[in-house]
Amino acid sequence: MSTAKQATRSGVDWIGYNLKITQHRLRQRLDAELARVGITAPQNAVLLAVAGNPRISNAELARAAFVTPQTMQGILVNLERGGLIMRSPHPDHGRVIMTELTSTGQKAVAEGAKAADAVERKMLSTLSNEEAQLLCELLKRCAAALDDEAATPTA
Repeated sequence: MSTAKQATRSGVDWIGYNLKITQHRLRQRLDAELARVGITAPQNAVLLAVAGNPRISNAELARAAFVTPQTMQGILVNLERGGLIMRSPHPDHGRVIMTELTSTGQKAVAEGAKAADAVERKMLSTLSNEEAQLLCELLKRCAAALDDEAATPTA
């Protein structure tokens, strides 16, 4: 009987559960900070991705923002209506749409980065620099391990 009790863990003992709680609180804080800039977390992710690559595809943008391609289309429409991006056909490839930041979008990227940095500093405020670096490396390794698992399913 005691063996069964030892095998059963509560949610607070699961790393995945704690990771989800942390991610949820991180998203809440980030949403609050980005609201001051006038954008959402997915919009911020899109603006950052476009800043890094104006020829990025909608599918790549969707992956960068962790949304579906359909949701991405709505985000792009809203960003364009808000004057943060401009979209135009590629001069050589008719099916490719280029997305570029406007000057307002460039300001939003800078402000969004400041907001994200502030939230991350708050999240890591109880860790030493070494602990924060270790946490980052460990999370990267965990993500990579899950990617390997998905690529090679076991039977």
